[in-house]
Amino acid sequence: MVGEVSADRRLDQIVERYRAQEWAEALMLCERGLEADPDALEIGYYQALCLLETERLQEGESVLEAMAACGHLQSQYQLGLLALRQGRRPESRKRAIGHFETIVTAVEAGREYPAIEGVYFALGSQYARDPQRRQEAIIAYRRGLAHDPLSAAGHNSLGQLLLQSGQVLGALGEFKVAIQLDPDLHPAYAQLAGLLFHHVKPADLEQEYRHISAEFADRAPRVLARLSLEMVELGKRQVYEGFYTKGHRIKNLLGIIGSRLRGLGRRAEGDGQQEIERLGSEHEALYDEWVGFLEAMKTDAIRPTVVEPGRLVQRVADAVRTQDWNSELQVRIQQGVPQIEADERMLREAVTNLCLNALEILEEKGGGQVVVGVGYDAVHSQIFIEVEDDGPGIAPEHLELVFEPGFSAREGGNGYGLSIVRRIAQAHHGALRVKSQPRYGAVFRLDLPLNFSAIAD
Repeated sequence: MVGEVSADRRLDQIVERYRAQEWAEALMLCERGLEADPDALEIGYYQALCLLETERLQEGESVLEAMAACGHLQSQYQLGLLALRQGRRPESRKRAIGHFETIVTAVEAGREYPAIEGVYFALGSQYARDPQRRQEAIIAYRRGLAHDPLSAAGHNSLGQLLLQSGQVLGALGEFKVAIQLDPDLHPAYAQLAGLLFHHVKPADLEQEYRHISAEFADRAPRVLARLSLEMVELGKRQVYEGFYTKGHRIKNLLGIIGSRLRGLGRRAEGDGQQEIERLGSEHEALYDEWVGFLEAMKTDAIRPTVVEPGRLVQRVADAVRTQDWNSELQVRIQQGVPQIEADERMLREAVTNLCLNALEILEEKGGGQVVVGVGYDAVHSQIFIEVEDDGPGIAPEHLELVFEPGFSAREGGNGYGLSIVRRIAQAHHGALRVKSQPRYGAVFRLDLPLNFSAIAD
């Protein structure tokens, strides 16, 4: 009896150290615990998590495989996440699905597993990558929602799948349920606005707004206002995409003109050569500006993998610090921030742009402080990345313009960085917001949905 209490206390100490991100201390406690009881699966599981956190990936994966072979279902889940972190290769996704399906099979046979809805959502997320398995994805999300019917993110994801399969009415209902459950869930508003924008005739839109007014009662004005703003944004995006297509033709033409100018410059002599070189320099600057403008018009399709936001932000900060700045850049990562599904390259570009934007503003005033924070909003099932500076702030009349392509209140700024970040946020069904007061700095917040439960412990 005394031994059992001692073992329980040891596990509690390990969990405390792990959650405090004291990996080395937790790992040492795990090793001692396994010496006393080599068959302690929970301790072996936390040993694996600590090895992964300290970048000893192969050792951590080996321990997880050993725990999973002994029937430890949480180790199966972590192995699934590890497979997804290895990229979009079909074999990686197949391994992940295999691990998640093993958990589901065990639960259906009577085993207990905490938060099984997260496994169903993870399965649905991966099935959805294959159009041939969309129906399986829908079933997986419905099973997850049967265990957690209050998951707004789950209803939103199910709505997306139903819409992709042509079940417009079903999708409409799921998006509304998601908003009812979480009135601040931005992806649900974006999806519902897209449905109304693309699938409801203008003559029928008034009737849909009446339904929403009746269903949401006192909250209807707020819901309709947010939907209207999302539809305005969709209209802008449609214009931008059309401009992007035609703008590429102009870019190609500018490229040809630049090539011809360089050829003429090599053959010209005297004053004529100098004039052509001057024109060539102006043309090159125009070409670069046009390319930046087009990049702000449209974001490439995302290639999602499992990403650890804290680790990504830390690496971005380390890279940005290699430049010579007059300002200090700090990183603050909340404990327990879960992994998300995101395009790692695009997310890195977004965070880099936000950091550089803040640092460049501070350079103009001689320096200051930038703080990059990473946190988890459990209520809305999303992580957030905030970049705060103590610079001059943003004038109130400019707050609504800072995300527009080409707008910049700074001399020498190209006005494309923030619009690119916003496009990246929208591509992930997230949002980019700003708060600022003149003389008190600015805070840019990037919200990104989890897509499925990926909490480590």
